Amino acid sequence: MPSASAVTRPGTFAALGVRNYRLYWLGLICYVLGHRAEYVTFAWLVWEVTREPLYLGYLGLAQGLPLIVFQLFGGVLADRADRVRLLLVTQALTALKLTLAFALTVSGFARVEYLLALAALSSIFRAFDEPTRMSLVPQLIDRARLPNAIALGSIPWQASRIIGPSITGILIAAFGGSVGLGLAALCSYAALALYSRLRVPHTAAAHGHRRMLPELMEGVSFVARDFVFAALVCLALFNALFGLSYVTLLPIFADVYFAAGSVGYGLLQAAHGVGALVGTLTIATIAWRIRRPGRALLIGAAVMGVMLIVFSRAPVIGLALAVLPIVGFSNTFYLTQVSTFLQQKVPDHLRGRVMSLYALCWNLLPLGGLLGGVLAAAVDARFAVLFGGVMVAANALIFLMSRRLRGIG
Repeated sequence: MPSASAVTRPGTFAALGVRNYRLYWLGLICYVLGHRAEYVTFAWLVWEVTREPLYLGYLGLAQGLPLIVFQLFGGVLADRADRVRLLLVTQALTALKLTLAFALTVSGFARVEYLLALAALSSIFRAFDEPTRMSLVPQLIDRARLPNAIALGSIPWQASRIIGPSITGILIAAFGGSVGLGLAALCSYAALALYSRLRVPHTAAAHGHRRMLPELMEGVSFVARDFVFAALVCLALFNALFGLSYVTLLPIFADVYFAAGSVGYGLLQAAHGVGALVGTLTIATIAWRIRRPGRALLIGAAVMGVMLIVFSRAPVIGLALAVLPIVGFSNTFYLTQVSTFLQQKVPDHLRGRVMSLYALCWNLLPLGGLLGGVLAAAVDARFAVLFGGVMVAANALIFLMSRRLRGIG
């Protein structure tokens, strides 16, 4: 048995000492690498087949719309079904779909309508996978190590932003788009093999013959009636719509404002990713030391907004590269704590629905990019990022006035 100090003061990778979570985390690495490889490859194949920018927009629609339509229903199903079995089903369907996509490209049948249909199908599976995956984590780990587990769960996503597209791009350049889909399929099968070894008691709630829509509204009503939950979901929503919309405009900053071309664009992307990765490792290490997480996360949100304002006015790329790691760090720092609080406080029978609502905020990122693009077209890209930063900072500062939010512990 671990000592009390070992439980209350977990190390940076303490959660990996638990067999179930370790299997899940290794499977998550495979899943995320496959997801990144699939995302990059589909974009390249659609462009290669059509040479029409409009079809890339259609691809974004095919990837984004199913998430918005089905994600909340995915949360209902995550509360109804055995979460491990549901995760295995979504992962198996994803792997089979990628196998089909790989076979089509190898055989020369990669027509654009097939690619768009497969991209939409992938997002439908993901709409049910994400709430299941998020609501499963507390069943894999003890409560003391849950904050550490949630922080470690962000590492694959942050690291893959830097590594995944680079590896996939090199493979596509060397061997063609089919190899990217082959890599994605192999990663999905590896994740499936790891998830199949999870041993978690069946805990699905009894829902009788209740319809899905009333159950969905039960989850939405729970969040709407609780000020703290609603405020934290609002933070995630503002982050998606206003905070991270600047990523869409980075090509303009790199090429027009900084005259740094594709190299500068890559550096700007990497700068945010490095800061986010450091933020994840920091939370994994010191989460137990944060005595007032409510105040800390709101300050983190405010810092992100202020740093976006500074970035929007940066005259040279050097200043931008110094600011963006702080943006990435503060973004991860506060949202990891938001996710931890939600996971710790939500009733288990509502966990899938509440976490699906939280995940839906993230899947509204394309709308944030659209808003940023409209503002950039109407005024300029600097104004669009400035506006986003002001909205994020103002939202955080308003919430800082709430004793209930500051007192989250």
